[in-house]
Amino acid sequence: MNVMVRPVRGSDGYALKAIEKHSFPSDSWHPEDFLSRDCLVAELESGFIAGYLVSQEICPPLPGTPPEREILNLAVDIPYRRKGIAARLLEAELARGGIHFLEVRESNNAAQMLYRKFGFREIARRPEYYRAPVEAAMVMRSYPGLQRARPAIVMDWKW
Repeated sequence: MNVMVRPVRGSDGYALKAIEKHSFPSDSWHPEDFLSRDCLVAELESGFIAGYLVSQEICPPLPGTPPEREILNLAVDIPYRRKGIAARLLEAELARGGIHFLEVRESNNAAQMLYRKFGFREIARRPEYYRAPVEAAMVMRSYPGLQRARPAIVMDWKW
């Protein structure tokens, strides 16, 4: 499957909101929310948006330390799951460098496996973090040296 990972565009908001609605039991993002943070979009050759990843910098690089980023949201539309799209998005985000943090539902084993393949490890738990249904969050941190080796990806970084 030919997938291009690119930055979000102003016209993408409603497509991303639709993916979120299919992916999460209690969607809370508005179309403009995707534009107010760092958002990467997985676009198919046909122009269809199949997934997205939203992140933000939480600590800029300091002398002797890398920047820190937080992955806020990663979703792939239902028909396109298990096709490597989430991995492509995650790979593009990690290419920004630094240390990444995220929360994932305790029951979301598929996402946890993906994150582990990319060098993330559990560092904490947050009881009752999620609603609908109430569930703990596993806090994970990236360890760049543990990332799996993958071929280079094609990204369009034109703003």
